[in-house]
Amino acid sequence: MFRVMVAPDFEITPADPDFPPSLLETLKSARDATGSNYVSFWAERTDSDFISRIVISTYPTSWLRRYSDMDYAGIDPVIAKGLSSVNAVVFDHAHPETAELADFAADAMAHGIGAFTVGIPVHIGKNIRSVTTFATDMEISGATDEASAVMMRFREQAHIVSVAVTERFLETRQPKHKLTNREIEVLYWGSCGKTDQQTADIMGLSRWTVVAHVQSAKAKLGVNNKAAAIARALKLNLFTSFDHKL
Repeated sequence: MFRVMVAPDFEITPADPDFPPSLLETLKSARDATGSNYVSFWAERTDSDFISRIVISTYPTSWLRRYSDMDYAGIDPVIAKGLSSVNAVVFDHAHPETAELADFAADAMAHGIGAFTVGIPVHIGKNIRSVTTFATDMEISGATDEASAVMMRFREQAHIVSVAVTERFLETRQPKHKLTNREIEVLYWGSCGKTDQQTADIMGLSRWTVVAHVQSAKAKLGVNNKAAAIARALKLNLFTSFDHKL
């Protein structure tokens, strides 16, 4: 299987009308949380001699076409290195290492992609390798506290995105859960980037009731924070029924 899904500039278009709205909101949330211009995702699942691949992208249509026409996936360092690495891969478009990458970087900047592309690998189980990429104009090459904080946000959001995609499209098992519908819904709105107060307003509850549902969900899922609870709920594929709400 090789599946490509695109939402250019974070919009669902007639070219790909089946792009899941909840997944798009997860990508938007990752963009906003990291201050990125675009978020994309690549994954491979290996079963014996068979490899399944999925690509999700929010790049603008002009860059998606150019990237495909030039077969940039073959040289893009955040993809080529990211899928086989356990560490973040940072591609500084202003300082490419080869002439081939210089042409690629210049093309990316000409299309307004950003000054850097960051690839965060997330390996799920033994047979799924993924890399979430963030295109950004923020300075992240220096060893500063600010750069470290940004990289930490990249890693957190990459985990959420990778679980959202791989467990929805590449995982066949559906584990059991004991969450109530309310607990699932408060996590769903959290995955869409809503605060506890915004979730309360949407659901017609008090903020403290929402907080209580989050705390209960965390306990049942065996995690320590809300982001991890959302990631686990995505892994369990619990949000599908809420796509119609967007």
